[in-house]
Amino acid sequence: LPPDGVTRLGEVVISYPQAVEQAKEQGHSTERELALLVIHGILHLLGYDHEEPKEEAEMRTREKELLEKCLLR
Repeated sequence: LPPDGVTRLGEVVISYPQAVEQAKEQGHSTERELALLVIHGILHLLGYDHEEPKEEAEMRTREKELLEKCLLR
């Protein structure tokens, strides 16, 4: 364990300019793209992956569920 006793999963680092560009390419808001990138990164930290079709389907389904919850107003 680290000296402070807190186990960390890792970090999610997002390039804002890249997120803006990707949002334009995907035809949705920068807010949505940022939320998706955060969710995607956290899912990777939790062990999700998308190398195999079955894994990708599971990860995309979870992304969609979480994105809908995050973007509710």
